[in-house]
Amino acid sequence: LRPAGAAVAAAKPDIVVTLADKPSVSVLLGQPTGLRYRDPDALALRVGTAVLGHGFTGRLMSTVRDKQGLTYGIGAGMSDDNITDGMWLLSASFAPALLGKGIASSRAVLETWWKDGITDQELDDRKQGLIGGYLVGLSTTAGLAGAIQNIVQRGYDLAWLDDYPQALQALTLAQVNAAIKAHLNPSEMVLVEAGSVP
Repeated sequence: LRPAGAAVAAAKPDIVVTLADKPSVSVLLGQPTGLRYRDPDALALRVGTAVLGHGFTGRLMSTVRDKQGLTYGIGAGMSDDNITDGMWLLSASFAPALLGKGIASSRAVLETWWKDGITDQELDDRKQGLIGGYLVGLSTTAGLAGAIQNIVQRGYDLAWLDDYPQALQALTLAQVNAAIKAHLNPSEMVLVEAGSVP
């Protein structure tokens, strides 16, 4: 594994890239986590992030899309952390006329999640969803090969194929909420808007 230090955000907090004649504005809001996949808090932060922004049951989709109708798609996740310190991103797309409201709503949901954490019910539901998705992913040879490649890149023994669901089940609410607060700070995140920015 290649050594790498924690990333430091060098960009200004808000970056706007105007692209004429685009029907929407793509928005990214994020920061470096300072974590690799195998670090002690990484799995807890990944699960907490899934509660916020994974699929149609995530808080972002249920609020910004379903309740407020401000976007067709929004989510959050962690990436690029197999062999180096990774990043955390919230991503969305807004119509130019809804950009301001969409960003404000997304930030409000993010801030509440970061400040208050997730609930026991959200944690239990997300654990079951992640475990189910993981096991379904192993049902094909391509899925199994991809899982093995990730395990090798992350430095685990192949027993992690069986250990991963148990590691998810063992996570506590306190661990997840502590990881969210320890490794993220919405006030320090970089915002990028690209498209037909009003």
